[in-house]
Amino acid sequence: MRKVIVGLPVYLLVGALYFFVHDFGVVFYKAHMGGFTDRGVGTGITAELTFYFFIVVNAAVFFMPWHSIKLGLIAVMVGVIMLYFLPDNPVRAMAYSALTSVMSLLALSVRWMVEQQISRRWQEAP
Repeated sequence: MRKVIVGLPVYLLVGALYFFVHDFGVVFYKAHMGGFTDRGVGTGITAELTFYFFIVVNAAVFFMPWHSIKLGLIAVMVGVIMLYFLPDNPVRAMAYSALTSVMSLLALSVRWMVEQQISRRWQEAP
């Protein structure tokens, strides 16, 4: 129960950070590349679906007990995103697979570091 209480804020913060990093990436891309070549509703829907997929996978990763399974789920998520976007949208494939994998690994590593710090403090307490 202690790990759930410690890990939940970390995953919620990384989920919120996803929005800011995504929006920064979109602004950066538009400033340097002149905008998107694809138009229409598909652009917004793919970003939204990718975020939902990110949330579902990270919810599963949050409750998995072993790190190898967690890393495997993250790898499957990245693979599915790559298969969805390639070969038609290679830039989006790279961007969204990098975004989701980095954010997932960030949540996983920060949660691990926080759990380590808290377990050390509890062991040192009289």
